[in-house]
Amino acid sequence: MQRRSRHTDVRHQEAGKTFMGLRLRRAAIVAAVLTVCVGLFVSPATADPRKTDLKQLTGIVRPLVDDAAEHGVQVSVGLADLSRPNGQSAILGSVASYNPASVIKLSLLATLMRQVDRGLISLDAPVTVSPYMVVGGSGTIQNEQMPFNTTVRELARRMVVVSDNTATNVLLYYVGIPTVQALLDDLGLKTMKFNRQMFPGDLITAPTNVIDAADTLALLKATYSGRLLSRRSTDQIADWMLHQEVDSKFGAVLAGKPIAHKTGETGNVTHDVGYFLVPGHETAVVVLTEVTTTTSYNEAQRIGNPIVQNIGLAVYDHLDGLDHPAPAAG
Repeated sequence: MQRRSRHTDVRHQEAGKTFMGLRLRRAAIVAAVLTVCVGLFVSPATADPRKTDLKQLTGIVRPLVDDAAEHGVQVSVGLADLSRPNGQSAILGSVASYNPASVIKLSLLATLMRQVDRGLISLDAPVTVSPYMVVGGSGTIQNEQMPFNTTVRELARRMVVVSDNTATNVLLYYVGIPTVQALLDDLGLKTMKFNRQMFPGDLITAPTNVIDAADTLALLKATYSGRLLSRRSTDQIADWMLHQEVDSKFGAVLAGKPIAHKTGETGNVTHDVGYFLVPGHETAVVVLTEVTTTTSYNEAQRIGNPIVQNIGLAVYDHLDGLDHPAPAAG
């Protein structure tokens, strides 16, 4: 799995401040100015007065979704305007459910941080990873000397930044599947289920994990809103997602941009979801794909990843262009 170098610390800090600053502005006076380092992000009071037009954005994305479907790739796209209270949302393409791959880890992450907010778990609690806990696939813990002594915080960071499967499973043992399900139930999600660990093995009979675009978008919106978690926990999630190292999807075309995201890939599915933190036009973006023309993992990634990339790039360029309109002809 390819990885890219981390964004600069300054950009990450600014984007993280924007992520939470937007939440705070919902409860503050609309005209208040948000102060951030070197002026990279600005408040709605000083941003371009034009708002994100979700109808226009869906018009840009829909042809990409339709073209993919014509070539045997099922695509679901979720978009939500986070730049203002009660911003619009839209679902494009298929309403089917998907194997979530590592995108399901966001539900565990939100659950973990809610337990932290409730004082039931400490991010600094020590954890020992034993050799029998190690699984394959993505991650770096499998390369550590065992037993591996770490913390809940480091496990959560690796679960997001390098999509570590072993870290995910250890945290799932720590938190408990019923606790994750309780959060999903509280949010009213009907499709999303975290039923079993990553790389479960032949003896696990639990149903597979599952997501759809609508529930994934709802989880992103709830996490962003500040109603689910404390400011500190939301900031922490934003920081980990901003430091995403998997560069095969959004990261391949938006490296260095203020995007906080989580990828997922397995079998014939490939996904990327998260937050495009374009100042004044912040948007939650979900892109889920399933390649129906092959059962080969490598071939599915070869076909599916450019579709995820192109949709992500189209969305970002549109949002960014709202503050940087093209010059008039002539």
